[in-house]
Amino acid sequence: MLPFCMKGSSMKPVLPLAALLLAIVPAAAAQSASPTGGRDFQEDVYVTPYWTRMPVIESIGRANMQVAPNRASFSVTYLETDKDAEDAMKLAVQRARLAYDTVKKIAGDKAIVQSSVSVDPYYEQYRDKEGNRIENDRPDKVVGFEAEASLSVVIEDMSIAGEARAAVLALGPETSTPLRTYLVATTEMNRAAYEAAVTDGSARAKATAEASGAKLGKLLAVQEGNGPCLGRWTTSAGVNSDYYDRARNMSAAPAPEAGMQKERVVVTAQRIGNKDVEITQEDIDALNLPSDLPKQTISSSVCMIYAVGD
Repeated sequence: MLPFCMKGSSMKPVLPLAALLLAIVPAAAAQSASPTGGRDFQEDVYVTPYWTRMPVIESIGRANMQVAPNRASFSVTYLETDKDAEDAMKLAVQRARLAYDTVKKIAGDKAIVQSSVSVDPYYEQYRDKEGNRIENDRPDKVVGFEAEASLSVVIEDMSIAGEARAAVLALGPETSTPLRTYLVATTEMNRAAYEAAVTDGSARAKATAEASGAKLGKLLAVQEGNGPCLGRWTTSAGVNSDYYDRARNMSAAPAPEAGMQKERVVVTAQRIGNKDVEITQEDIDALNLPSDLPKQTISSSVCMIYAVGD
């Protein structure tokens, strides 16, 4: 007979604690009898690591390649001064426009050119008691204006990068930066790097199995990134720092053979100051300094886990 408890005028049966425990233990025992604790294998994959359920082989696949860059960039600045700010800007812009047109004539849509213009006043100067030259920056002491027209250029065809830079140098910019080369990776390049790393990881896993006398089983997991799969378990995605360039066999463009004549490039400005200015192919060739393309090391890695046995 079940005991009862009194609460007000109602009476309810109370199940003894021992009976509750007897009901819970068989269910818990049945659940613990399952290798995965009664959970679905896929649900349990991030809770119980592989190596606690079965023997596995971990392999880190790596792909390191020496590749050539596929982009070049440089910038130039043209400065002009005049007593009138507008005239100073016009002169600087005319020089920059001529440089822009010449780059486009050489590189076409393989050149991305961004331009900017600024102007600043400059003032009368005087010497203090110590003889130091000081600029009197009062508004009524303005002597003239200095205008600056700048071009930032990105070239997507490495074979014409040097010629394009020589074109802007032909106008004698007041400042210029070195030709910088670098790599821009595409989705297809990253995928190719991933595939190369997976191939390497598979070969490493086979070597490990042979060295241990075990039979390599099926592939259980592939994790993209640099960290080991077995070292720590996480539900976050692996970090992808992989880059690859299918143009790895691309080399610098050969210098033109003696006697070869390039198409004459002449771009004539309407007028810069008091004279007409033109840039010829001869001007460009004279400033096109040869330069080798430094190779870059591109890396990719994946972590792979294989079962041991069938």
